[in-house]
Amino acid sequence: MKFDKYDNDSLINFYIENGLEFDERKKYFGNNIRSFALLENENIIGAVSISIYKGKSFIEALAVDKKYRNRGYGKSLIEKAIGELEKPVYIISKVDEFYLKNGFVYSNEELIDKECKACNEYNITCFPKVVVYR
Repeated sequence: MKFDKYDNDSLINFYIENGLEFDERKKYFGNNIRSFALLENENIIGAVSISIYKGKSFIEALAVDKKYRNRGYGKSLIEKAIGELEKPVYIISKVDEFYLKNGFVYSNEELIDKECKACNEYNITCFPKVVVYR
């Protein structure tokens, strides 16, 4: 297994296939985002995308192929991201339990953006939380 720096846009389908939500009208990955794929025999089994926005470090997206879950690959992706970023590292996520068991804690910082709050699902079926690794 190895990590490889990966083209941001080429990972969008991988993320969607593995449960992440993307608005097709929005260009998610700008110039400030770096992505890494976890490869096994040249096949992507996991990926993480990171950024620095307004001086804060973020994990923007993280997914593991459904066939490879519960084997520690998600933790490896988190470790890769944290190793590439300055602490603290923030995540806005609907699966906060996963991050909490991997060393993150809840943050009271208001980092959820206006677009997220404007979504029809916000606080109805979608309850994102801000977690931080210090």
